[in-house]
Amino acid sequence: MTTAPSARATLNCTRLSLGQRLVIIAVVLIAEAILHTWLFQSLEHTARGGVGGIVQDLQHLLFRFMVAYVVLCLLLISANRRGGLAQIGVSLSGSPIQPRWFAVHVVLMLLLGVLSLTMYTTVGAAYLALAVAWLLCGATASATLFAALAPLPVWARAARNHRAVLLYAIAPAVATIIAINLSQSLWKPAAKITFDLVAISLRPILPHLSADPASLTLDTGRFAVEIAAPCSGLEGMGLMLIFCSAWLWFFRGEYRFPRTLIVIPAALTITFLLNTVRIAVLVLIGDAGYPKVAIVGFHSQAGWIAFNAVAFAVAIVCRRSPWLRSAAPSESSLTENPTAPYLVPLMATLAAGMIAHALSAGFDFLYPLRLIAGAVALWIYRHRYNQLAWSFSWRAVVVGGLIFAIWLSFDRFFNTPHPMPDSLSQLSGAARWSWIICRTMAAIVTVPICEELAYRGYLMRRFASRDFDTLAFRDVPWLALAAASIVFGIGHERMLVPGIIAGAAYGILAIRTNKLGEAIAAHATTNALVAATVLVFDQWQLW
Repeated sequence: MTTAPSARATLNCTRLSLGQRLVIIAVVLIAEAILHTWLFQSLEHTARGGVGGIVQDLQHLLFRFMVAYVVLCLLLISANRRGGLAQIGVSLSGSPIQPRWFAVHVVLMLLLGVLSLTMYTTVGAAYLALAVAWLLCGATASATLFAALAPLPVWARAARNHRAVLLYAIAPAVATIIAINLSQSLWKPAAKITFDLVAISLRPILPHLSADPASLTLDTGRFAVEIAAPCSGLEGMGLMLIFCSAWLWFFRGEYRFPRTLIVIPAALTITFLLNTVRIAVLVLIGDAGYPKVAIVGFHSQAGWIAFNAVAFAVAIVCRRSPWLRSAAPSESSLTENPTAPYLVPLMATLAAGMIAHALSAGFDFLYPLRLIAGAVALWIYRHRYNQLAWSFSWRAVVVGGLIFAIWLSFDRFFNTPHPMPDSLSQLSGAARWSWIICRTMAAIVTVPICEELAYRGYLMRRFASRDFDTLAFRDVPWLALAAASIVFGIGHERMLVPGIIAGAAYGILAIRTNKLGEAIAAHATTNALVAATVLVFDQWQLW
């Protein structure tokens, strides 16, 4: 008798490329890191000194080093065009996925969570032992994830073939950690520069402004602001550096180097100056008699608005500038961008939401702006959606109802029920119901369409192919489905897990039926049931 192939604990995924395997590893590790941080961020950490404090600091440094080291290794290997990742890909061809190693990885990650929970409340010598166990458990868990995607000897052989890169990457990784630590010492000087620029810009408008250099406090007599180190603008500059570097790297074949590198210092400078403008406007809003708007809404959103504005400007300038591009884009490529119809509606909705929240004093009275922005964007691109299948069946309603049940279950666990906000209940009947109608219409109509166009229509297919608009939904691989679902879940913050489940369900529905309309209808069904629960059962925490 011969042994049946199914007796082996493997999956027939031998056609997975190296890039797909690395993406799987990266997605799993990132998702686990986010989930780990989310679960333990609310716990109180026990203060430590002596050896315990040193070990804790070393843990943080080691984690940062490993992230920088892995990224640098991948960049250096991919830059080696004569060998690089292609050699590893040949070694991995034919290697099946090993579910048993995935199971071991899950067990080790659960153990890592238990160790983390114990470490947060442990002091003394016991903490040192737990820290060592934590590091060993994390390293072993990572190794088992690699083993699940291909045999460890294959990875070891690939490492030997690129041992020079693995050694060379150590020095720049260490330099990166040193640069990160040194950058923290720049926060106070940067805050002082920001303080001086804000004071200079406000004095012509507010002659009575009092500026205290010792405490970095600006006081108008009616409203005062202290410019702390996090307000220095360095965080925004760091995000902009990451965005510009990633943009230029991914599209490096389209630009002229080294002249295109001028985009980075220009974007960083503009970001820093806009942070000064943000604080100056915040002071003016507070001095005008709207301190809650300044502190609650504008303070939390203005930085993101500025970052998005600069990032959008960088993308436009890089795309349209013949001085920066290796070949100037044709007029048709500028006017017939296949990505815009899928992303612009969601981007417009998010931008309107940021502006509305920035102008609020806690309650989002201007939420109808999101409805208007999304509807206008969809109307502008309405002729570009003709090729999509908008019909749906009973499957969409069933899936939408199941996701609603899952969403409600997680809501009971993570959120505290609360009734209608006082700010809304105190409005006149006409104003209150106008807001509720706009909120409901957005939830059931514009939000499902905008999000499904972006996440399922674009992102899920873009993960699978550059020519996403010609890729049928039925041909989307499961890896692209998983990646898009995780991104969708991350966008729902605290509801990360149900967000991932919902994204996967809507994506599977679109793939199985080859219709985006099915995903939109399921999403709309879920949101309609959520809206009904809010209005009928007074469960406003869902909104």
